[in-house]
Amino acid sequence: MDKIISINDWLPYDAKSELAKAAKNARLKRGWKRDTLSQKTGIPVSTLKRYETTGEISLDQFLRLTFVLGDLDKLKSVFDSEEQVFVSLDEMLKVKPEVKRKRGTL
Repeated sequence: MDKIISINDWLPYDAKSELAKAAKNARLKRGWKRDTLSQKTGIPVSTLKRYETTGEISLDQFLRLTFVLGDLDKLKSVFDSEEQVFVSLDEMLKVKPEVKRKRGTL
């Protein structure tokens, strides 16, 4: 079991929708039409429209879009995790949570 999903986790469907909205907002902030973005990325206008409405796009096209919109460097840290990785549930249960001591000041 890799990870227990909580109700607060960002699921793939949500991620696709949110990233598509963010890309559209970045395009609109620059005052670009889809035609302009299409010329700069080489991605067909129909694909850009589909991406903005459904979140569906190829990885290659997503990376080109992210590069042109100026956010490609942010993707470098996607797989850098400071979370501890557990191989088994037993291993996870052996780790004791850090308890910060609370003390009054008065």
